[in-house]
Amino acid sequence: MNLGINIADRDYFKNALNSDMLSVGYFQLDRSLQTTTVNFALSLKNTAGVTKGAVIIVIALDWWNAAINEINLPDGSLVAIVDSNTKILAHYPKNTTLIGNSIAQSYVESMQADSHFITDEQGVIRIFSRSTIYNDPHNNNLDIYIGLPVTDVLAQINHNFIISLTVFIIFLLLLTFIAYKLLKVSIFTPINNLTKATDSLANGVMPSEQNDTPNSPELKVLYQRFKIMAETRLATEANLKNKHDELTSLLSALPDSYLKINNKGDVSNIGGSFNIPDVTQSVNNLTLASFVTERNAQLILNNLPTSTSKSSSNLEFTLQSQTDIKSFEARINPMQTNHEFVVVLRDITQRKQNEEALHLASLVYGNSSEGMAITDENGIIFDVNPAFSKTTLFSKEEVINKTISVLSSGKHDKTFYQALWAELTSTGRWQGEIINRRKNGELYVEWLTIDTVYDDNNMPVRRIAIFTDLTEKKQADALIWKQAHFDHLTDLPNRLELKKRLNECFTRVENNAEQLVIMLLDIDHFKDVNDTLGHHYGDALLKFVSQRILESAKNAEFVSRIGGDEFVIVFSKIKEQHIKQIAENILLSLSSAIYIENEELFISASIGIASAPNDGENTEQLLKAADQAMYKAKVNGRNGFEFFSHDMREKAQMRMLLLKELRTAIELEQFELFYQPIVCLKDLHVHKAEGLIRWRHPEKGLISPADFIPLAEETRQINILGQFVFSQALQTLNDIKAHITNDFQLSVNVSPIQLSTPDSGIDEWGAMLNAANLPASSIVAEITEGLMVNPEALTQSRLKALVQSGMQLALDDFGTGYSSLAYLQEMDTDYLKIDKRFVDNINKGSQELVLCETIIVMAHQLGLKVIAEGIETKQQMQLLLEAGCDYGQGYLFSKPLPKEQFMSLLTTSQIIALK
Repeated sequence: MNLGINIADRDYFKNALNSDMLSVGYFQLDRSLQTTTVNFALSLKNTAGVTKGAVIIVIALDWWNAAINEINLPDGSLVAIVDSNTKILAHYPKNTTLIGNSIAQSYVESMQADSHFITDEQGVIRIFSRSTIYNDPHNNNLDIYIGLPVTDVLAQINHNFIISLTVFIIFLLLLTFIAYKLLKVSIFTPINNLTKATDSLANGVMPSEQNDTPNSPELKVLYQRFKIMAETRLATEANLKNKHDELTSLLSALPDSYLKINNKGDVSNIGGSFNIPDVTQSVNNLTLASFVTERNAQLILNNLPTSTSKSSSNLEFTLQSQTDIKSFEARINPMQTNHEFVVVLRDITQRKQNEEALHLASLVYGNSSEGMAITDENGIIFDVNPAFSKTTLFSKEEVINKTISVLSSGKHDKTFYQALWAELTSTGRWQGEIINRRKNGELYVEWLTIDTVYDDNNMPVRRIAIFTDLTEKKQADALIWKQAHFDHLTDLPNRLELKKRLNECFTRVENNAEQLVIMLLDIDHFKDVNDTLGHHYGDALLKFVSQRILESAKNAEFVSRIGGDEFVIVFSKIKEQHIKQIAENILLSLSSAIYIENEELFISASIGIASAPNDGENTEQLLKAADQAMYKAKVNGRNGFEFFSHDMREKAQMRMLLLKELRTAIELEQFELFYQPIVCLKDLHVHKAEGLIRWRHPEKGLISPADFIPLAEETRQINILGQFVFSQALQTLNDIKAHITNDFQLSVNVSPIQLSTPDSGIDEWGAMLNAANLPASSIVAEITEGLMVNPEALTQSRLKALVQSGMQLALDDFGTGYSSLAYLQEMDTDYLKIDKRFVDNINKGSQELVLCETIIVMAHQLGLKVIAEGIETKQQMQLLLEAGCDYGQGYLFSKPLPKEQFMSLLTTSQIIALK
């Protein structure tokens, strides 16, 4: 009977809870008594009428069977007590095999038919009657079936049976009533009181004392034990509540968060510092993902401990918000029941950051290229990093517990270190350059920074020294300085260093009234060496030149190479006659043969000389003056020297002004093309003309080409002017073709710059002729002799392209340059022009006439026509005509004319009338 049996699933129990009457059960094998029974149940209610439980009455079927078999019935009688399922609960005569079986279907059917007589298999006829013993409100019945034989036995039925049966029924009813009364007094009332007490206990209130104690000893013991249990429970609950309040306060004070979850991630409780995402939402509806995202929730669920034997599991994850990313640690602890777990979440963001910072600091300390040492406040070394050992050559073990002075070089006096410690003590920091000594005795310069670490009381506890070895930097700085101030090829001061030193010299000049003299030397035709032999020879030549200058000017303050092939020699406290002598010595030394590998080279130089303060009040002015003097030496034939004069400066200024005006003239189209007829000497017929560019300045009038053409060539503006001349010539040819004749030629001068500059535009001339619908032979390109011997591939290819296009070539100023017959033949030249200098002095029997006759004969033998320039007299024309010259050009026939006048001349007559 001590077994805890749950009868909540039994119908009679459930029916009793919903009714105020006794509820009847069915045939059953009682689990506590291990015998067949039929049970009754009656609900128990508290004072409020609320059902709190039920009392159960158990009647063993063995008792019923014994009771009905004690009744004296006629032979052949049958009696059966059945439940609502027609299960036999008791049987007469006694037959235990029938108990629990269903009563015969014929019995039931007979109760429903008109006849109640049943004949069994043995032919015995019985009359059957059914009566309900008890019917509860849920139509669960206890019925009794009685069958009596109606044959001989019927006659023997006597009064005793009736009495016995009646007595039995009355006894059964009386027994039921007495049992109910006894149960009410001894069980129902105490149980009702006990129910009220449990209600009070459920509400956390100690039940009140009861006046009526139960009579049953067992219930008295139960009552006493319940009272003790109630007192103990309430005390325990009060203690638990106090503990719970303490624990809640503790958990709220801690930074951790706590979630109670099942193995599906449903949250049943939370605690600690976590805020519920939605405060209006019931905790029962929250899941782990509500707090840590779906991905992290799955990670936690995948790491739930598999059994209670595993104390806990740990993992880390991150949560990202709109502003930052936080790191969390999750500790999962299993509970002992219900497959639940407690997840403790701790924000470890700061810890992670600290760990990362510590890791980075460790990496920096261990891998920094800067040496580091940690000392106490007095400089006793606690630790050093690998870079310290690499720089100082001291191992860590060799310096630990030693003072930092182990590195002292002895190059600083006591005052230096006293100042260092004074600043370090007062400010907590010192930095600067210091010379220390390595373990091997080698000195080195370092940049040292010392910082102080203080404790909570602002007392120094550590010094952190960080230093960088400046040895390589110092060497690199020295190299960089030298590269910035000295020429890498000759090891002489460069332009930057020259200006610095000259500025210092000017200071001395101002203070001491000294004279400062400089020579600017430029190697003549140095470019030819690079172009013909290569830059390797050019570099070697510059080294030889620098050596010879130094040898020839030993009393110079210094010699500088300022770029390319230019050198500057600086003197102070020197007289003018000595300067001339030194200049002559330098030129003489440079004129000697220079041998580079297997090549023998001869060079010359041009020198410009300027002095301060007369020729310049500062470095720039003095250098500019020397440059102008050197330029004049170049103009005067090179291989010489010139002193600066103030008229050079004026000419240079005029040249700069002219250059500025030249650019303006090109923009404003101030140029025009003049035309000078070329006359056939035999009949004075004009078949040709030369186009000559003129600059019509708005203020200065016509400016001579001799003044601006060299400047245009120097600045490459000649390319623009050359295109202008060619396009104007094409327009004029078209006008002549339209109004005068189809057979006419115009000559245009071609500058060497046009042929050597890639984007000069000369390559477009063929296309321009085609666009103008003019034959290429209508243009004669006049070139100088120097172009024929120019080795540049671009120049030679362009000359050949002009010839191949059909344009004709005229060699201008023949006799003033190379006058090479081989080049004349090779370039397929059409015309040869005798320079005006030969024509000016031509007379009968003169050398000039002989030379002209020779040129003419030679040209004719090569198939060239000859044009004589600068014919100004009839005598000159006649002598040239007699010498066989083909064409003449000069003021005797016409000066260069603007287009309108030239067109008018041709329109009037193509025959020149001599004056």
